[in-house]
Amino acid sequence: MAIGSTIRRIGFWTIDTIKGGNIRRHYQEVSEIMQNPFSERAVDKRNRLLEELLDHSIRTVPFYSKYEQVNFTRLPIIGKDLVQNNFDSFKSNKFRTKELCKVSTSGSTGIPFLLFINQDKRSRNIADTLYFFNNVGYNIGDRLYYLRLWNGEQKSELKRLLQNIVKVNISKMTDGFVNDLLNELRRDNSPKCIIAIASSLETLCKYIDRNNLKNLDINIKSIIANSEALNDYTKKSIEKYFNAPIVSRYSNEEQGIIAQQKTDDNKYFHINWASYIVEIFHMDKDIPVKAGEVGRIIVTDLFNYSMPLIRYDTGDIGVMELIDNERVLTCVEGRKMDLIYNTAGDLISSYCVYPVMDKYNHLIKQYQFIQIGKKEYLIKLNIHKEFIYSEKLIKNFKAMLGTNAEISIEYVNEIPELSSGKRKKVMNTNSQIDT
Repeated sequence: MAIGSTIRRIGFWTIDTIKGGNIRRHYQEVSEIMQNPFSERAVDKRNRLLEELLDHSIRTVPFYSKYEQVNFTRLPIIGKDLVQNNFDSFKSNKFRTKELCKVSTSGSTGIPFLLFINQDKRSRNIADTLYFFNNVGYNIGDRLYYLRLWNGEQKSELKRLLQNIVKVNISKMTDGFVNDLLNELRRDNSPKCIIAIASSLETLCKYIDRNNLKNLDINIKSIIANSEALNDYTKKSIEKYFNAPIVSRYSNEEQGIIAQQKTDDNKYFHINWASYIVEIFHMDKDIPVKAGEVGRIIVTDLFNYSMPLIRYDTGDIGVMELIDNERVLTCVEGRKMDLIYNTAGDLISSYCVYPVMDKYNHLIKQYQFIQIGKKEYLIKLNIHKEFIYSEKLIKNFKAMLGTNAEISIEYVNEIPELSSGKRKKVMNTNSQIDT
């Protein structure tokens, strides 16, 4: 199988060379910058990329034409709703639509999103993907199991064969489905990597726990969890059962890979400074926060010239700190619209919910924690047989939220998934709280 991977890898790069070698050039640039993203050379390169993007945007994008004399730090923060409501104003007049690639999101934030990317941006995204995969031991041509909700996204059979990708649709992760997947992974003795929505990995681990499976003997090099927060239970279980490192990736469909953890130190996310500028802004004001403070993640894409997203509010929450002379994300929370608050009105990290629920993992198939009022909370539980710890669970959460918290439990047969395949574990449906 190593020979097959080598042949596929050579085939991929040969095709790129025939087409002009654009992906290789981007890959080399990403690698050089990411080796030391705050070296003088890397900073100069990033500044040049930003200047070129701003010059292009002012000249060819109607929305930015009025900002000719404005410094980057004075440009407005933009979001999905602004872009969608002024779609044509964000399109560069340099490109014809038929030359572009369409990108759409599933609308996990409640706002489905469509935009276009130019071919050079597409090449950059591929180079970013190859670089961050390589960081976890995966090379183009290796076997890659991709667990997600596949809703008609098609990859040509030639490309799928060259890249050796196995598409796994997680729309219904029943016990039978998980058993078949584990059997397939066992039969496939080639070195392989897995990329998956975090909750699908949790379902996999819970199945292994319940059935007391041992000696899985699955040859996995590494695993990447994306789209959702990776809890401690899943991380520790993956490392125990599969004897493989697991890292989290932070990305979005409209821009690409923004940050990823490293296998040798997965405490924080290394930002993709080669392709983006990342800032953290106040939760309610368009001003930067200090290092170590929680805020909105604002991203500038340096390569999408067809529809520039400059100082784009991703809708996610995070914390940036300076560690070993590198600015990294020490926390990536999820959507601002799903933040929860204690009964005193103080913001509570969604990560506080996971350790409480992890204590009952062996009894629960799925759960969802919802804030429905200023002091009212609902816990939805999809259980295996019986759950006798409801009073203890409520007591655990009152210790975190406040003794005057009103917490109810609802037993359900299924936690509905979003169109993206994700299942929100933490939600806030309270319109009285300004999130």
